[in-house]
Amino acid sequence: MIHRLAAQDLTLRYENRTVSEGLSVVIPNGGFTVIIGPNASGKSTLLKALSRLIAPTAGRVLLDGKSIHGLPSQSVARQLGLLPQSATAPPGITVFDLVVRGRFPHQSFFRQWSNADHEAVERAMVATRISALANRLVDELSGGQRQRVWIAMLLAQDTPLLLLDEPTTYLDITHQIELLDLLSDLNSQGRMIVAVLHDLNQACRYASHLIAMKDGAILAQGAPADIVTEALLLDVFGLRAKIIPDPVAGTPLVVPLRQAV
Repeated sequence: MIHRLAAQDLTLRYENRTVSEGLSVVIPNGGFTVIIGPNASGKSTLLKALSRLIAPTAGRVLLDGKSIHGLPSQSVARQLGLLPQSATAPPGITVFDLVVRGRFPHQSFFRQWSNADHEAVERAMVATRISALANRLVDELSGGQRQRVWIAMLLAQDTPLLLLDEPTTYLDITHQIELLDLLSDLNSQGRMIVAVLHDLNQACRYASHLIAMKDGAILAQGAPADIVTEALLLDVFGLRAKIIPDPVAGTPLVVPLRQAV
């Protein structure tokens, strides 16, 4: 079986600092995969490598069985959408015009703006509840509003694979849950999701597959119920905690204990 997204023996570096060596991973087809781990564990670096935002020093990333760096950029952009951790909008751009940019991979000399493009943008804005902000300048919005605009742009791109680096940043708890519910719905409709999250309980509730990283390596991966244990939390995060069933979802619920001083 060809996996939609995988990595083989990656070495990932920033200038003289090596983040990961010999890193291999297979993202389950059709799943909602969440990468967890402490700060500086290599989560975002792995996501950047999977999305072709950075090139590995060694190894390769495979998209539908082919090296992602050998594929045309527009072809990749039609298959894979990325929401990076820190996205910056051009000054003076409106919400609508930024979301429209999600349709650029579908444009060509022979195919200009169409009704299908307009409908995709409208669907994305409705899904993220930003339709009323369409004519506002992105610069004028709150952090949470801007985050929803970026997510709308990603949805307008209409790719089968979405990669999101800490997408709940700047969102209050209500909008965090709304976004994760939206991603879960998109996943149930057939889109693959790969996200970096910091909230362990949200990761356990929404992910079908977890990848736990520390010091640039993958320490465990699998269904949350299979891998989230008190021993793993202590090993990966240095966190003393109890694991109980989530009373709503039945997934692992992390209850932190007072940490030793």
